[in-house]
Amino acid sequence: MDESTDTFTKAWIIFIAVVFLAVYYFSVDVNWETPAIAKPVVLAMFYYLYLICMRSVIILGLSFWDYLFRQTLTEMDYDPIVTIIIPCFNEEAVIQESIRSVSLIEYPNLEILVVDDGSTDDTFIKAHEMAKNMPNVRVILKENGGKADALNRGIMEALGDFVICMDADSKLHPEVVANALPFFNNNENLAAVAGNVRVRGVKNMLGLFQKLEYIIGLNFHKTAQSSLNAVTIVPGPIGVFRKEAVLSVGGYETKTFAEDADLTIKLLTDGWHIKYSPDVIAYTEVPDNLYELFVQRYRWSRGTIQAITKNILKFRRHNLNWRSIATLLYVGVETMLIPTINFVFAMLTIFFALQFDIGNLYGPFFAGLTIMDATLALYSIITEREVKSLIFLAIIGRLTYGFMLEIIRFYSMVDELLNIPMKWGQLTRKGMN
Repeated sequence: MDESTDTFTKAWIIFIAVVFLAVYYFSVDVNWETPAIAKPVVLAMFYYLYLICMRSVIILGLSFWDYLFRQTLTEMDYDPIVTIIIPCFNEEAVIQESIRSVSLIEYPNLEILVVDDGSTDDTFIKAHEMAKNMPNVRVILKENGGKADALNRGIMEALGDFVICMDADSKLHPEVVANALPFFNNNENLAAVAGNVRVRGVKNMLGLFQKLEYIIGLNFHKTAQSSLNAVTIVPGPIGVFRKEAVLSVGGYETKTFAEDADLTIKLLTDGWHIKYSPDVIAYTEVPDNLYELFVQRYRWSRGTIQAITKNILKFRRHNLNWRSIATLLYVGVETMLIPTINFVFAMLTIFFALQFDIGNLYGPFFAGLTIMDATLALYSIITEREVKSLIFLAIIGRLTYGFMLEIIRFYSMVDELLNIPMKWGQLTRKGMN
């Protein structure tokens, strides 16, 4: 697909999506017969649905605008040293594959830095075996201090002006550096480029749902944020940073369970820009059972809440500007407000349907959300060139996988408010095919 055809395809999909959502918006009648006690809830649900539809249209437009911006990028006229940092703790099952994947990256001035955070298995031994035959690979062994501490050690030891932070269970595309560096060219305010995380090694339906979630939620929304130079989370599996910017805000911090979200918010509120590139690709494995999925998403959600509250509390007078306020407000709405509203409306819908035997309360509201999900999924799947059969998961996802995630987010907020202790949690590494 050439560039002009690709641009036309994206523009056409956006046009169809906007028309589709507009037809639904103007055709739904909120005045169907409902009990008086349920009427305020029904009206609130539809006003909320209208706002969500408008939000989706805006996201589609901003996403396309960012695509047009990427066509104007130019390559750097020199090859700066780039350091890839691989923090690891008990990753013996995947560390060699991770090192092997980054050694295949097509870039002349590349340093690979493995930071073993006090592993109790054979992670250090296996990493050291790889380093003996690779002159650009260094392995550092340190006392256990957590992932954030390991990343900070790697950044301090890095020889490059640009660092790539990744997870030990991730694999990077060979052109990841070449595709990231043009964003930094002639843009001294750019602190980081968030990468495109793709799911590999899917073994069941749960993995397919996560694959679709990554395409829509973790990648598609970033293109819209990128058009405003304000990507709100640089993901753990792949982030390309200007070393100077990370050091200027104090690096990663160990006080949250989402160190990537915390660092991103610090950079944005300090005035730095953050972009997203779909061509800076990392492959990662995902949980294949419900327990490990709950543990992972609970930590993500609660850690992001910790990052938001921490950065609000540490605001100084010179931080109070429209950009920092807008950043925290946006992240708070997306991370806390919208999941809470979704959960509350779903519970009220079920309650009224059971209490008054009015199943039609389900219909229009969830139909609207399903249409919106399917529209965004269609655009995301086509533009990311992923398997188009995933669109069918978007149709059933709102009442299944999506609802399950809303429950996790809601209870993580409750637990954080109650200050209930939590642990990091460790996923079982099985390796990607």
